[in-house]
Amino acid sequence: MKRISILLLIGLAFSCSQPVRYDMVIENIHFFDGHKDHGVVNIAINGDTIAAISSTKLESDSLVNGNGKFLIPGLVNAHVHASKLEDLKAGFPLGVMYLLNMHTGLEDRESKWKHMSSDSIGYSILYGSGHAATVPGGHPTQFSPDMETINDSLSIQEWVDHRIVNGVDYIKIIHVNHGFMGDPAPPSLSYGQIKDIIAYAHDNGFKVVVHATTAKEMIEIAKFKPDGFVHMIDFKDELPLDDHYYKIIKESGVFIVPTGGISLKSLDGLPPFMVEWVQDNLLNAEERAAIIKMYHENNILLVAGTDAQEGQMDFAEDYFLELELYQMAGLSNLEILKAATGNAAKAFELPIGELRTGSKATFLVLNKNPLENIMNITTINQIWKNGKTK
Repeated sequence: MKRISILLLIGLAFSCSQPVRYDMVIENIHFFDGHKDHGVVNIAINGDTIAAISSTKLESDSLVNGNGKFLIPGLVNAHVHASKLEDLKAGFPLGVMYLLNMHTGLEDRESKWKHMSSDSIGYSILYGSGHAATVPGGHPTQFSPDMETINDSLSIQEWVDHRIVNGVDYIKIIHVNHGFMGDPAPPSLSYGQIKDIIAYAHDNGFKVVVHATTAKEMIEIAKFKPDGFVHMIDFKDELPLDDHYYKIIKESGVFIVPTGGISLKSLDGLPPFMVEWVQDNLLNAEERAAIIKMYHENNILLVAGTDAQEGQMDFAEDYFLELELYQMAGLSNLEILKAATGNAAKAFELPIGELRTGSKATFLVLNKNPLENIMNITTINQIWKNGKTK
């Protein structure tokens, strides 16, 4: 018996002295995890998961030389309206690995796309809000006439419960108090209804984001503690903004997805009357950049998103217009990279835009360092999704 025990101890000691061997190790690669620059490290992958991140040598029979390369999480577009399957493929070759849908009129379709995109190479991973909260005749019922709305026959609690049953990842609320192109503002939820939606969704463990595009709305709704606003203000008639606006937004603790990059997109091809209205009424790039600068200086969390949709911002190259606007606002390369990656994980508490031990091995390998020039995020060498690369 004593002899068996001694042999057992020797065996255990021998096994403990053996280094762990991983399926694959990427050696000597410069690593940004979505929040912090870690310098040069070694990254081990087992199956579809990051198994270890270390400055010391990691053992594997499959070694990849990452010397001179830079590894970052997949980019996040935190505000899109995907209406066709091709939308989920458009940004993938550019490293946009995560899309956050902010309304669909077809929740069953969104659910299927979410399931499919979670594993399929070549598709950005989709999350979604399902239907947005609105009233009959309110935005966006003009695009989704059959969507479920909050009305006399459907209470706030029932509406939120339906979204939960349908598997949404967060709740989106619509409030509109400003018309476009001279039209009056459409019907909208009352502030009291918005307060109740936020409270009920939070009670059920769901994040809540709000579509609001004026300072007046945002100041009022911020009192109800939503998690974020998925637009910045849009209209010139509210300029200049006073310090009170930024104070209220900061104290509420919300994040903001500015969706301001559209101001850098060419107006060529639009009818002259539309160009004139946009130029006279909507904030231009310089005005938006000045507001984003103030958001940042007030420590308001910024998350990159474009409001990509049919006929407006595309799901590919237009993403970089949003980051260009943050450059105009004076954000550092580090802060812009965080807005494009890890800030989304903080804001939505979803497994997106950040890398750590235990994360899915979904990342970009770049030829050049984006902390030196943010547009180096376009120098893609490889795209990995769930431990696989083409």
